[in-house]
Parts: sequence; C-alpha cells; structure tokens
Amino acid sequence: MTIERFDAIERLQTIRQQLDELSRRFASQEVFGEWVPAVDVIDEGTQFRILVDVPGVKNEDLELHEEGQTITLAGIRHARGGNYSRQERPDGAFRRTLTLPEAIVPGSAQATLKSGVLELVLQKARKQSRKGRK
Repeated sequence: MTIERFDAIERLQTIRQQLDELSRRFASQEVFGEWVPAVDVIDEGTQFRILVDVPGVKNEDLELHEEGQTITLAGIRHARGGNYSRQERPDGAFRRTLTLPEAIVPGSAQATLKSGVLELVLQKARKQSRKGRK
C-alpha cells in the first residue's frame, strides 16, 4: 500500500493563485483561454509608467496599440518542448487592454523588456485649458 502525502498548504496556495488569476481576468474583461499578465500602472505626473510581467516572452512577440486613453498590449509566450510532470506557467497568446485615467500622446510609448518585465513609459496629453471669453 502506498501512502500519498497531501500538502494542504501547497494546495491552498494553488487554489489562491487560480482565484487571483480568475479575478484578474474578470476585472480586465479578457477572453478566457488566454493568460493575462499582471500589470502595475504608475502615475508620474507628466507620464504613466506601466510594468507588465511577461516572463518568457520575446521582444519580437509583443505588440502595443494606443488610442486616446486606451492601450492594448498583445503577445505570445511560446511553449517549451518536453514532457511536463507539472506545468503552472501558461503559454500561448495574451491580450491586455487598459483604460488610463488620462489621454496619452499617440506614438509616445517607450518600451524596455528586462528580466521578464516590460516597462512602458507613455507621455500624457496636455490638458487644454478653458479660458472664458469676455
């Protein structure tokens, strides 16, 4: 008879990760079946800095589209070959659409990919001042 060890803490952590992923998908209104990278949006006054966790994704497999206050980041993480005994990291296509609090300057995006984190810097569009006429 074989006794199999049940690790309740590990199982609870796995369930929590799955619930976090499900919550992120609902919040971002993304399509099921794709993976959704975690995102931080930092307001730095004149620009937004966006950090996106995309480990294993290559530069050439990323796309960015900007329109008004909305940016869409899409890409693909290619599967590695092999016979997995456990696979927790998703692969395949992803698409993440974010609506920023303010409009950005079209074409102002600067991107760097380092250590699996995509960093985007987007300049905010200048607000038009409304001066009353006499």
